[in-house]
Amino acid sequence: MKNELLKKVSMIELFYDLVFVYMISQVTGLIHHLQNGVISLSALSIFNLVVIVSINSWMVQTVFNNRYGKSQWSNVILSFVDIAIVLYMSNAFSDTFDRHLIGFFIAAGLLSLTLAIQYLLVFVQTKNEYDRNIAMAFMRILFFRTACLLAGGVLAGRWGTTIALFGIITSWIIPAFTGKHTQKHPHYFLSFIRTTNGLDYYYVR
Repeated sequence: MKNELLKKVSMIELFYDLVFVYMISQVTGLIHHLQNGVISLSALSIFNLVVIVSINSWMVQTVFNNRYGKSQWSNVILSFVDIAIVLYMSNAFSDTFDRHLIGFFIAAGLLSLTLAIQYLLVFVQTKNEYDRNIAMAFMRILFFRTACLLAGGVLAGRWGTTIALFGIITSWIIPAFTGKHTQKHPHYFLSFIRTTNGLDYYYVR
């Protein structure tokens, strides 16, 4: 391990992960209740929607933490804001496409906005060309997703849901084409390392 670059995972990051675990546990409740022995199409569709939004948001935040996460006031404040939003999202849906999704889409849009702000801060604070390119690419993706999700919440109904879904799916796919930038600054991978104080969590690159 001496040749590896280590970065210890903060308690806030671990708590953030636990909040997402709670959200996934909440959404699984949608497919626990059967109607005439089967899961309703609306419940299954909303389950898939919420899981995709949750995992995509978690992935974006985790990659950011791995690559740029620092114990500075801006990251700490935004992390607590994100935790509050995710807790709200965990109870902002039902098993039908009704007005409950308005709150969910708006909250998801705000979550995307905070992620975009984090990349904006990286873009402003760093002078490294590679990091500025990465930050700009993800800023555009996240601002686009924010606009689609907020539009989905405001418009509601079929059109609102369609726009929100388009933003979610597009923002899931586009990062796959950012490799020419991200390969210049690869992110860390989570590892468990036994230290003198016990088992610690580290990002290892």
